[in-house]
Amino acid sequence: MTKKLEEEFNLPSIDDVNETQNNEATKNFDVDVTAVDIEDVQTALTNAEKIDHALQNVKGLEEHDSEMDDIAQQAVDSYQQLMNLGMNVGDREAGSIFDSAAKMLKTALEAKDSKIDSKLKQIDLMIKKGRLDNNAQSTSTSGSNGTVVDRNELLKIINTKEK
Repeated sequence: MTKKLEEEFNLPSIDDVNETQNNEATKNFDVDVTAVDIEDVQTALTNAEKIDHALQNVKGLEEHDSEMDDIAQQAVDSYQQLMNLGMNVGDREAGSIFDSAAKMLKTALEAKDSKIDSKLKQIDLMIKKGRLDNNAQSTSTSGSNGTVVDRNELLKIINTKEK
């Protein structure tokens, strides 16, 4: 604002307003920092390395990643071209061009999401396989405290004892 407007409308100067807003922002800005244990970081890194190592065994994942990257890059390039074109045409035609540009951006986002989803699905399947393997081993072996059974087997044992 100019000084004349500030004087005319009886407003405080812009410098004073900015200074008070900065002071309020620093007062309201409380950072809650928690200490991160080195062991936690190391275990997280080893888990990430295990996942990366396990995903290397999955075939076709790299091919899907590269295809999705190509699609996303082409969609972003098309978006940029359509945005430039939309800026250089009349208002009547610009609406449909900008709509097409938005669709290209959505396509790029979906390609990136598909890439992440495929990795998450692979990890989920690996976790489920690990659980099944672990359950198969635990049901076949008996521990020092007794045998380990699943819920259905336990219900069958209880029902036979009641009869």
